[in-house]
Amino acid sequence: MNTTTNSIFMIRAYLCIGIALALLFSITPPLQAHNGSAIRYVAVNGVDEGDCLDPERPCQTIRYAIDQADKGDEVVVSSGTYQFDPNEMALLLSDMVPVRGPQATEIGLEARGASDEPTYIIGPSFEYREQLAERNLTLIQDRKGLEIAQGGKERAAMNMMETVQPLTNCVSGMAGIFPCQGINFLSQIPLSQFSSNPSSANDIWGFVDLNDDREYALIGLHNGTAVVDVTDPLNPIEVGTIPGRDTMWRDVKVYQFFNDSEDQWNAYAYVTADNTVQGLQIIDLTNLPATISLAATYHTLASAHNVYMGNTDYTTGQALSGLTPYAYIAGANLDDGAFRILDLTAPAAPVEVTAPPIGSEYVHDATNFVLTDSRTAYCAPGHNPCELFIDFNEDTVDIWDVTDKAAPMMISSTSYPNAKYTHSGWWTEDKMFIFIQDELDEQDADLNTTLRTLDISDLTAPFLSNVWTGPTPAIDHNGFVKGDRYYMSNYRRGLTILDITDPNSPTEVAFFDTFPSPADNSANFNGAWGVYPYLPSGTILVSDIEGGLFLLKEKEAGPQPFTERKGYVWANNATSSSYAPSAQHSYNSSGGPNTITRSAVGSYRVRFAGLGGNGTSGGHVQVTAYGASRDFCKVAWWSSTTSDAVANVRCFTLAGDPVDTQYTVLFLWAE
Repeated sequence: MNTTTNSIFMIRAYLCIGIALALLFSITPPLQAHNGSAIRYVAVNGVDEGDCLDPERPCQTIRYAIDQADKGDEVVVSSGTYQFDPNEMALLLSDMVPVRGPQATEIGLEARGASDEPTYIIGPSFEYREQLAERNLTLIQDRKGLEIAQGGKERAAMNMMETVQPLTNCVSGMAGIFPCQGINFLSQIPLSQFSSNPSSANDIWGFVDLNDDREYALIGLHNGTAVVDVTDPLNPIEVGTIPGRDTMWRDVKVYQFFNDSEDQWNAYAYVTADNTVQGLQIIDLTNLPATISLAATYHTLASAHNVYMGNTDYTTGQALSGLTPYAYIAGANLDDGAFRILDLTAPAAPVEVTAPPIGSEYVHDATNFVLTDSRTAYCAPGHNPCELFIDFNEDTVDIWDVTDKAAPMMISSTSYPNAKYTHSGWWTEDKMFIFIQDELDEQDADLNTTLRTLDISDLTAPFLSNVWTGPTPAIDHNGFVKGDRYYMSNYRRGLTILDITDPNSPTEVAFFDTFPSPADNSANFNGAWGVYPYLPSGTILVSDIEGGLFLLKEKEAGPQPFTERKGYVWANNATSSSYAPSAQHSYNSSGGPNTITRSAVGSYRVRFAGLGGNGTSGGHVQVTAYGASRDFCKVAWWSSTTSDAVANVRCFTLAGDPVDTQYTVLFLWAE
């Protein structure tokens, strides 16, 4: 075959191939993914199967939809809450397969959730908050949400805490099943005993009703907010629960004021909910102790992480003398979670007086106080007194002058070594220091419980003046100052109390482990979420994620009741060598038997089984002769260091001679 023939053959071959390809593409259109037109749909009630291309049959998880996508596709995620692995952020923020929340006009997703409601993402670092917001995705960085959602709860602890024990003093490091030091157990309402039967609990607050001095706990639950009468801390009573959208994050504060027209004090609770669309619930507490009701819901915001009541007394919720109360909203779904301030002149109809100022960022938690000393010079001109707002800003502590609600001014922004998630904190009563709670440093920096002290003697240049390290890796969460004590919820270790007489040298003085099993006190998100220490009675309120509401009391806080550890006998058989008095004539709070042994005329040994201190002495014994005769009895000696309490009794005539006679013995444990 010559060269010309070869060329003709090759041309014909190429023509045939070209015609075949043309026919192929005329029958099979190009894939949509290559021109960016394919959309993969995700919804919370979807199913991870198929290709996610049908908005009526969406997939359930973002990662599954990404795996189905081709270059140029989009993943549209309906409103709801989704977990995403923090280690796979490159996938979530990729421009090759963009992931975004739905637009208001998105077709097909409205039936699966209103398109104007947020799409929440749990897990990524706060550093990605703005990038996610640009994609119409709202970040919930609080890692406990991811851990709890993935099954971080410990069933053993939950089951254990469903059996409520009676009042139990802390003796030899234990209060019943709970490890302790210096704190007694008063009572508990486990989750199963709340009327709404919630799956978990979250934050806690309290107040004293100035109408009748009754004390109350307000506890956030997964499905609402419960109000509990704790006036009798041994017998707490749920007054009622205001239902709310399901969420593991709820926060509550109280405002109380005197209503001249009604000649009484009125009170309202303000409740935020994160990771759900609920708005700010306003609960009317005025009709306590009979009922509570939902007075209104502030719908300007869909969700918020926290609410702080500024310029109020933390015991009563009433405004501090000469100051105006305000509600500070932190971590709302608006403006990337920057703080906003509400006026409470009309308590059931708050009015926003401060929108997020320029330069403000997401606020996770906050506190405030008013300065009148020389440091007002650091505030805006003329601001004396100066109202300060302390903003825990995820990686910094920011101090704002908010005296002029129309023009807040940032004074300083301070970070610190190993800042993993600047969560919350509180100020010392001299207003010279702020304690900082970082929620993720125990996990991410492999630390034991770490509490930092920030010196704010110079508001423009705060500095870290001390770091306190606890005995276990348990995560610290929220803390509050009362006098020279710092009360800190410590997750798996429960409640920790520090003596902060010297803020630069805190020392632990007490703890109560509300999460006793497992006993590892590891850096996980179980156990004590919040603490409220401001009730005048000294009752300490603790909310436990798995255990519900705990009522505790420091031993040093006042006289302790004797009602739990006690024994009583009427020795009505004066001559029997050994016997156990009948149930009608004796009592033993441990459930053990009481026995009496006669060794000689007028000489008896009374044993209360199980009432001893197991190595710790303590208690009180009283004996009284019984009957018409003029005999008398006394305690010769007694012991409580073994498992049993034992009293040796001697009885005599008026002349001093030993005599067999009837008598009563009362034993009370003194701790």
